[in-house]
Amino acid sequence: MTPGDLYRTCRVSAHRLETLQHYEVANDVERQQAFHAGHPLPPPRQQKRDDLKLISELRKAGREIGRVHLVVKPLSEYVRYELAVYAENVAAGEKILIADKTADERLTQMNQDFAVFDGGTPEASLILFRYDATGRLDTYEHVSDRTIVKSYWTQYQRAAKLAVPLETFVLTSP
Repeated sequence: MTPGDLYRTCRVSAHRLETLQHYEVANDVERQQAFHAGHPLPPPRQQKRDDLKLISELRKAGREIGRVHLVVKPLSEYVRYELAVYAENVAAGEKILIADKTADERLTQMNQDFAVFDGGTPEASLILFRYDATGRLDTYEHVSDRTIVKSYWTQYQRAAKLAVPLETFVLTSP
């Protein structure tokens, strides 16, 4: 199962935890350069448009879609950019939460990116994402073992409780 398959087939929810301060995303350099130069963002690449469409469709079908990004202050240039483009995800219906990773001991221990699908249900499953040193996705692993999935689902819930909505974080961060 690919992450895309699991997003498309989730019955209740899809929740992602991001821990890196930089992700290497193919075909995203132009948007990042425009953002850092203070220019309007070019339209998103096709894959991002497809992702936004899927988020919107899932939300219309009653699925909960959420993400927590653990950030470190001062914010990296990439995180500053990502916080700005998250507005597109929010507009599509995704609930974006941000937490300062250094603000709570429990968050400092979270270093694995993952997504939990249908968390809290017997059908829950998990994708563990592995990135190389540059922030480029290297591999991912689908996990359906209930004990492991429950552990990551609990971790996501803990991070979400310690996070604030994107809008609040942006308004209160220098």
